[in-house]
Amino acid sequence: MNDMNRTIIIAALGALLSGCGRYLDVQPQGEVIPKTDEEFASILHTRLRDIEGGADEYVIGNMDVIARLEGCADDLDANIRAGSITLYSGECINTMQLYYTDIWEVVRDCNILIENLSGRSGETAESTLSAAYAIKGICYYNLIRNFCQPWSDESADDLPGIPVVEEFDINDMTARGTLRESCEYSDEMLRKSLELNPSDKTYIFTEWVVKAYRAKLAFWCCDWDLTKEICTDILENSGLELTPASGYAEMINSTGNASGEVIVKSHVNNSSELDWYFTYLKGYLASRPACASLIRLFGPEPEKDIRYTTCFDKKRFNLKQPECRVRLSEIVLMMAEACCHTGDEAGALGWINELRRNRIENAEELTLDNLPPVRDDSRICVDTYGRPLTPLLQAIFDERRKELFMEGDRWFELKRNGRPEWWIISNGLKYTTYEYLYTAPVPKRDVDLNPDFVQNPGYVINN
Repeated sequence: MNDMNRTIIIAALGALLSGCGRYLDVQPQGEVIPKTDEEFASILHTRLRDIEGGADEYVIGNMDVIARLEGCADDLDANIRAGSITLYSGECINTMQLYYTDIWEVVRDCNILIENLSGRSGETAESTLSAAYAIKGICYYNLIRNFCQPWSDESADDLPGIPVVEEFDINDMTARGTLRESCEYSDEMLRKSLELNPSDKTYIFTEWVVKAYRAKLAFWCCDWDLTKEICTDILENSGLELTPASGYAEMINSTGNASGEVIVKSHVNNSSELDWYFTYLKGYLASRPACASLIRLFGPEPEKDIRYTTCFDKKRFNLKQPECRVRLSEIVLMMAEACCHTGDEAGALGWINELRRNRIENAEELTLDNLPPVRDDSRICVDTYGRPLTPLLQAIFDERRKELFMEGDRWFELKRNGRPEWWIISNGLKYTTYEYLYTAPVPKRDVDLNPDFVQNPGYVINN
């Protein structure tokens, strides 16, 4: 059997990749520069329509993102049947270089709006500006998760981050900065959005949506106190409640507007011109069965868990609507883990039991005494600090894996917690997910143009 080399060689993609130059370009010649609030708002609404119609890959995400992330992770059994979706992370290298390039077009639009609308009064200007700050902050969060190494308190000032780009200068070749600077900048954008009190749902990124992403950022950066602070605010003041088992299937498979506990989702317009494609893609996502290790988490009576009956058929193929979304369940799970890492075991258990009561018929109350022992065959065997799992943290991870299946979460859980290596066999060949593959490469052209622009470890430039 052959195994892929441990080092990926990055080749140029020619005109397809234009790197940093794309997010530093001036406005195209021949186009009229907007002047009024409404003209600037139209730039934003183009991006919002992409989110609503399912075309957006860069802010909330879409089914293409789900297919890539679920294909790279281990919830689907690639050893049984590869199907038509991504087999493993090594297949996505060039795709991720394109993703890196294209997301800066979204940042560019946000920068145009921020530069021109800052200081203007009026509902349209303020709502547009708030949404621009939110989208830019979320884009940085997505860039950090995909193109930076996992958070480390000790190394955050040394690990390469994301370029901080606030204005357009064709001669500017911005370097990457540090991971800490990138995370602080992302949070700054989200806080500036909240300062404008976003409330108009037409602009999607209202108060609780922005706060949810700010909680996700704090969680990724292991800021447990801030995570608890924001999650507590959402849980106590948003008016949202966990969807009970009786409404779970309807909520999770809704193809329209966010309902139940969903804080925000993409593809709410089911009259989108892309709907034919997403119907096709759902078949791809059902071409590989769930792996046995995931199914075992549902226990000897899986039918008592609404997540099992909603997500899987008798052959373990997916039934769940694959949409990018943020739900109150994720807030609860982040709250539980933050409590666990700050020594509040009772609080962590309380939140996990609250989730289980809304998912499992006659759910057994978990206590420190009856938690299952740590399994020695789990893929995730250490926490974000590299410490061996405890039974409590394992229980939190298990509930997260069941709850957020087919929502693009598992890949980032593997990245956060140890970046485990594993391999699969397909067509007689061995494919290994190595530690460095959890962090995607930045485009070759960016490195070529700027000697201070650092490539991520594991990727050799092929000239």
